[in-house]
Amino acid sequence: MLIIFESKKEIEELRKSLEINAAEKNFGVMGVHDISKTLENKGFRLDYRCLILEICSPRFAKQVLEQNPEVSTALPCRIAVYEHQSHRVVATLSPRAIVELFKAPGLYKVAEEVENILKEIMQKSI
Repeated sequence: MLIIFESKKEIEELRKSLEINAAEKNFGVMGVHDISKTLENKGFRLDYRCLILEICSPRFAKQVLEQNPEVSTALPCRIAVYEHQSHRVVATLSPRAIVELFKAPGLYKVAEEVENILKEIMQKSI
């Protein structure tokens, strides 16, 4: 399940807003990947701009990893920012849906909390 918001802000403005709003919720930005630039450098031009921000909360990561180290394959949280027609899109995978993939009911509560925070970060940024 995807969580998607649209924005009229420019890509760089969205990136900066996401970084600021993530920090306010104690999520650090671990990396920003400019997918469109990376592809272009490899000879594959993408017709739109696409960024992936990797964000993480040490507190939530520790809770999740202590209960199920397999979830590390889905960490950190990723927020995509890309252009679609005349809008910019901010999207992420639902942490609750990810936890369901791992059949880890003990993580549902923390996944729900993380999902709510991600939605807040994204909504405040658009």
